[in-house]
Amino acid sequence: MTGVGNQASDGCSEPAFSPAVRWFGLLGLVGLVAFASSLIVLHLTSSNIDLMDHYVSNLANQPLGWVFMAGAFVHSWGNLALTLGLRAALNPGGLRTWAVLLFGLAALGILLAAVFPIEAPDQVPGVSGRIHRSAASATFALELAALFVFSSAFGRDRRWRRQRVVSLVLAVCATVAIISFVIAIQLDVAPGLAERIAMLVLLVWEIWVSIQLIRTGRRV
Repeated sequence: MTGVGNQASDGCSEPAFSPAVRWFGLLGLVGLVAFASSLIVLHLTSSNIDLMDHYVSNLANQPLGWVFMAGAFVHSWGNLALTLGLRAALNPGGLRTWAVLLFGLAALGILLAAVFPIEAPDQVPGVSGRIHRSAASATFALELAALFVFSSAFGRDRRWRRQRVVSLVLAVCATVAIISFVIAIQLDVAPGLAERIAMLVLLVWEIWVSIQLIRTGRRV
């Protein structure tokens, strides 16, 4: 896969984007829609899920838990597609390398969390649950770091410079939401709601960047 070509020596000409950028954005959006749809279906069909106290991962223990696992699985591959799309749409450099690495690892974390579901609240924690918790915690941290690095990378690329502010604002909002989530866990006060808010902010960034890649891919 070829990424963005180097700028001309005079710095005035703009390199062409890879034709695959738009498709990566579309695949990312498909993954997001699949995951969001699974959450909506399970929240509507699960009568014993408390939005305030139960984590999103607990949806895997519902009668239609496979829907959640399938949605998370597709979401992980969609985010891997976004990783490739962003790599192709940004100029080479250290910031792009680190941003892509962090976001790619976060996508793999989602994949692990989907493959290894958490156990039911009344069950003794097992290997699958421990892997799930570790993967989910790492995913939040890795994706948050990726958002800030991508924001800096956008500022260094003339074609993405206008997107830097939006990305940075969402990254700051995600930071506040994730810190609030950690505090909610420690105080045991509505951790389920705090998790959903933190996840929502990250999903908003993913949707936003998917749309940017789709629009960018049209300018080939």
